[in-house]
Amino acid sequence: MKNQWRVIVGILLILVIVLFAVANNMTVPINFGFTTIQSPLILVIIGSALLGALILLLVSTSAMFRQKKELKQLRKELSDYRTNNEKVLQDEREVLEREYTNKQAELAARQQQLDDQEAQLSSRAAGASTPPTIDEEMKSFESQA
Repeated sequence: MKNQWRVIVGILLILVIVLFAVANNMTVPINFGFTTIQSPLILVIIGSALLGALILLLVSTSAMFRQKKELKQLRKELSDYRTNNEKVLQDEREVLEREYTNKQAELAARQQQLDDQEAQLSSRAAGASTPPTIDEEMKSFESQA
């Protein structure tokens, strides 16, 4: 839709320029600074319009190439960021998994210690039907220290 309007406006501008040029068909002097020539006004108008279109084409083409180059560079940077981001995420995941595994091992070791202490306490309770005396507890405490 946007391009259709451009074509329509372009055709209308060309039509106005042609009508203006046909209406002004007299000969006029053109001064180039170092020489002067006589030419029909219709050629001056059409030549000026074509020269303006050529200048517009060159300017827009250079801007288009610059934008394409910038777009290509930005796409490459985006690709690099995605690749780098995935690598960083993978590294972070590996670190977190290692920490998780280490914590699980620590918890398993502590659970084993608790189970061992519980077994010792239950074997003491089963072996000693009467509570230990203070002297027995002191000996047990001194032997552990």
